[in-house]
Formats: sequence, C-alpha cells, structure tokens
Amino acid sequence: MSEPERPGFVPVGLRDNFYQTSAFIPMSFALVTTVHEDGTTGIGPHALCFPFGITSPHSMLLISRATSGTAHNIRRTGKCALNYLEFDRDQLTAIARLGLPGQSLDDKQRAMPFGLVPSPDGGRAAQPGCPKVIAEAFQVMECTWDRSYDLDRPPAGAAEVGANHFVLQVDRQWLREPFAAALEDGGPFPRMPIFFGFRNPGDFWFAGHAEPFSVPLPKVEGLEAQGIFYLANRLDPAVSFTREACELLSGVPKPFVKNALQGIVAAAKSAGVAEVGADFMRAVRERSRV
Repeated sequence: MSEPERPGFVPVGLRDNFYQTSAFIPMSFALVTTVHEDGTTGIGPHALCFPFGITSPHSMLLISRATSGTAHNIRRTGKCALNYLEFDRDQLTAIARLGLPGQSLDDKQRAMPFGLVPSPDGGRAAQPGCPKVIAEAFQVMECTWDRSYDLDRPPAGAAEVGANHFVLQVDRQWLREPFAAALEDGGPFPRMPIFFGFRNPGDFWFAGHAEPFSVPLPKVEGLEAQGIFYLANRLDPAVSFTREACELLSGVPKPFVKNALQGIVAAAKSAGVAEVGADFMRAVRERSRV
C-alpha cells in the first residue's frame, strides 16, 4: 500500500515574539487601563492576556514587556482593569497607534479615542491606584496583581527578564446587557475583534468573525449528567452540587433543567446548605411531590 501524499510542510525558524513572527495564532486582546504616576489613567493594548485561575481565586495571566507603561504601573500600584471592545474598524486604527512602543504619554493621550469613566464600583473608584475603565467596553475585569506567584525568575544564563508575567486576581467582572444573559442562554454574542499580530511589511493585522453557532454534543452515556453538573455549579457561588446529585436530574427534559436547578439552589440557601448532595436532592424532590 502506498503512503498517503504528505502536505508540503517547510521549516520555519522560531524568532522573538514567535507567536506572531513564526506562527498564526489568532487571539483576542484587552485594553489594559492603569494609573500613571501623575494620577491619570493610561491605556495599553495587550494580546497576551489569558485565563489563569479557572476556579477560585479566579485570575488572568498578563504578559507585558517589562519596560512598558502598563508593566511599570502594575508593579507600582498592583491594580489594573482589562477592557474588551466590540469590532470597530476605525477604533482598531487607534488601538494600533496605542500599541506602538516608545511613544510619550502625551502622544498616546492624543491617539486615544475612548472615554474613561470611574469604576462602576464606587468604593473601588475611590481607592488610590485603581484606574478608570473604558466607557465603550462591553466587558471589564477589574484586577489586583497577585504577588504570591514568582513567574519572572530569569532562566540560567539570562541577563535580564524581558517580560513581566502578572497573575491578576479578578476582583470585579462587569458585562453590558444583553451579553450578561448570553452567558447562560447562548447569544447574542459580542462581535469581538481578532488579533493576528504584527507582521511584515510593518502592520498590525486584525479580523472580524461571523455569528457563532452551536454544535450539539453527541449522545454519550454520562455526558448528560456532566452537562448538568457544569450548569449547576455556575448558577450561584454560594451553592455547589455533587456529581451524584446532578445524576438524579438526568431524566429531566433539557428545557426545564435550569429552572429545576434554580429551585434547588433557592431551597439549599433557605436551609443553609452550601453543597447539594444526592440526599438533599431527593428530599427536595420528595417535598415537591407533596
């Protein structure tokens, strides 16, 4: 039997900023607001910003050049806000200008087309070092640098650290409607710009995306209970569910699962129960039959 035809791969050397100079890795990006030494809020666009702690304490990882204004301000104040905007081609031109290294604060201020407003949390807005947020953002994460992580020790033989790796604890998460409802109900989704990096001949490359669509999960034994477990443990941070409890709802028609779970959460909070197990689930179901 003949071997299948191999695709025409060619070797590509790895260079600095390899994710954009040597590869195609489309990413979202955040406009990171921080407070300068003069007390004003500055904006720095950053694509290397990812979820880090996906369970409590929830956090994001931000990678920034150690010499950037963003890194300097976070090291000094320990505070920042991650602002996410929807796709707007005119705004992307301004964002590209904000991302150029070596600009003065005055140059960046003149390039900024966005409005800055105090944090929606009045108490946080009054704290020193807490930046304003971008008025046009559809999503904002207000963060504090978790200094307990030591991610910037240089490798053996390295002269200096070229980037800072900040683990940012998410203190507040803000979403505009209707996107908050879309977290559970699925759509409408925000039309977020996609960043393809800085490439020759010297441009920043962006793209939009089409309307997201869902792909139904295959029928696999145990997968239904897993989906219920995932949904149940997202409803209320004060009440968690065991897998055994969620398995008892496997026979509930899918359109009614969320309402059933919300009723169980209410019953658990009323009874002072922080974790719903199989026994509590059975007791609630028995009471509902009476």
